Amino acid sequence: MRSGGGVLCIAAAQLLVGLCLLGLYEGYKAYYFNKYIAQLQAEQWNSTSVNMRVGNYENPMDPRSPMGFTFYLAIINNIFSIAGLAGVLNAQRELVIAFFAYNAAQMVFSFHFFVDMVTDTGINYSGEPPMLTAYEKASAAFLFFNFILSVAATVSAMRAVDEIRSKQREEYNRLTVLSDTLAFEADHP
Repeated sequence: MRSGGGVLCIAAAQLLVGLCLLGLYEGYKAYYFNKYIAQLQAEQWNSTSVNMRVGNYENPMDPRSPMGFTFYLAIINNIFSIAGLAGVLNAQRELVIAFFAYNAAQMVFSFHFFVDMVTDTGINYSGEPPMLTAYEKASAAFLFFNFILSVAATVSAMRAVDEIRSKQREEYNRLTVLSDTLAFEADHP
């Protein structure tokens, strides 16, 4: 399968990008809770204001925050990457179609999220965690890679589905001929 190799490479690359996004998220979460919140508590005696900060925009646990959303994006990305890998390895058209459908939506979704993340890197607000911009820039780079991979995956997955379909058709034709041959009874005089 010619296109299957492309889907395999792209699905593996998307899995790697998803794991990198997960690593960035976990790195930011560790920085935020271990260093930044501890620094705020050391500088401020009022723990109520620190609790308010934890509930605000930069909180990595909040899916509305850019870094919090990358966690959920990494999960979905990895699920469909594994579906693409399994679909090609097992010649399962449905899994390859799911991989294709995800990447068709992912092209639009990741590009919009990339633009939003790049915009967020330029927005600095009072009390922003100092390392937030660095994590956002790194996430934006991986989101752009994911967008490029989604475009390539859409093209490769469509070709792979056509190849799987023709392979299944050939197998069906071969089995039909075999069953006709086995069902043939010679006329005996």
